[in-house]
Amino acid sequence: MAYELGGENYNAPAQLVGDFLNNRPSTELASVTPSYKPGITLGDLSKALPEFAIEAIREAIPAFDKQVKGYAMADAIMTGVETRTSAPVSIKRDRYYQSINTTGLYPAGEGAGYAGGILSAGIDGIKVAEAVALSLLENK
Repeated sequence: MAYELGGENYNAPAQLVGDFLNNRPSTELASVTPSYKPGITLGDLSKALPEFAIEAIREAIPAFDKQVKGYAMADAIMTGVETRTSAPVSIKRDRYYQSINTTGLYPAGEGAGYAGGILSAGIDGIKVAEAVALSLLENK
């Protein structure tokens, strides 16, 4: 759905915070210039998520603005949605985190099938980095 709302050209769907909070699609930018490359397509982000999520976000933005003034600035741009996927395949590795069939290759993170999000990918990356460092020390 995000791909479609972005214009099916790898632009990200986006909406001004003020428009999102007032339940209206965005049609033009205001004072904030988007930085996402390749670009954005303005519209209605509420079409990209289930209603319960949209309601929660509409409630959370003003609440967070009480702690961080300006967070709910009407001209701010919401860009997204972020999606999560995991690799449908896994590059097999041994107990030393090295590929079982390609010496010197250390598969890591989501693309290799060893994580399902940014936190688990980071943790896996640390484990692999430690295994590489240990391997280098052992081969001195």
